[in-house]
Amino acid sequence: MKLTREKAHPRPGLPTVNLLSQSQFDRLAVRRLRKRFAAGAVALVLVAGAGWFVQHTRVADQQKLVAVEQAQTSRLSAETRTLTTIRTFVTGVAAQQQTISTTMAHEIYFSKVLEGIRQASPSGTDLQSIAVTLAADPAAGATGGSVCPGPDPFKTETLVGCVTLSGTAVSRAEVGDLVTTLGGMDLFVEPFISTTTTGDQTSVSFSGSVGLSEKVYSNRYAPAAAKPADGTDGTDGTGSTDGADSSAGTSDSTNTTAAADAGGES
Repeated sequence: MKLTREKAHPRPGLPTVNLLSQSQFDRLAVRRLRKRFAAGAVALVLVAGAGWFVQHTRVADQQKLVAVEQAQTSRLSAETRTLTTIRTFVTGVAAQQQTISTTMAHEIYFSKVLEGIRQASPSGTDLQSIAVTLAADPAAGATGGSVCPGPDPFKTETLVGCVTLSGTAVSRAEVGDLVTTLGGMDLFVEPFISTTTTGDQTSVSFSGSVGLSEKVYSNRYAPAAAKPADGTDGTDGTGSTDGADSSAGTSDSTNTTAAADAGGES
């Protein structure tokens, strides 16, 4: 047996009557949909506008950064052009310095040579002539043996130049003292007396030669690392350079002779 639910009893009250047609209900529904679409469109426009504003702001910031960097680049380019001129100047100065160092590397203080010979000469020695001949520069491709004769022809040493001298002495012992003293000085190499004559005079006439070592170089224009280890700087020992008594001589001037007469007693 199938049970059926009885219909609910209607609520008491006035009856309702819908006076609107179905088409009116459809228009109301369409109006509600239009409002929803309009609200969605407005929201979409607002979101799009906010996105555009954010992107525009970011692009504007990046453009400002680009402008700042371009200004910085222009300033640095101008400074680089200025520094390029300075760099060119510094490079030119360095090249000139190198040229001077190379050209004047073999500058000789002849005053130091004459002073050394004077100090080595005994009191009774009278030097009548002194001549200096510079050796050829091996760096220039010059070849050849020693320009200065020595006591041992089979033993050659590096010589800057040769000093030939002649004079008189009281005795041969003083001539020997001259040779010994010259041999003990750093400026000279292989002192050698070729001839000694007495004749009818009481004095002894002699002639000979002595080589010059690299100690005679002034090294005034040499770089700091290339200066001698003994601390000399090409001065006369008093801290000042005697330019009036010194002569610039390099081994480029082959067979250059400097003659000096020492007529008085050394």
